[in-house]
Amino acid sequence: MKIGDIVTKKVYGESMQFCVLGFYTNQGTDERVAILALLDPNLIVEAAVQDLCPVTARDLFALTASTMVH
Repeated sequence: MKIGDIVTKKVYGESMQFCVLGFYTNQGTDERVAILALLDPNLIVEAAVQDLCPVTARDLFALTASTMVH
């Protein structure tokens, strides 16, 4: 599995699709953990490429850090 892969996971009994954003190792259990973004067909939008701004991996992980439980 690698960053950018699309994966499925059961959430409340329903199979949902996610995009792999990154990985980290849980320091307490030494388990490899994937950081996922939900792919919701209701939230798909179009945008002109010139309107998009790149995000670094560091910025992306900063956005998810506050929601992670260690």
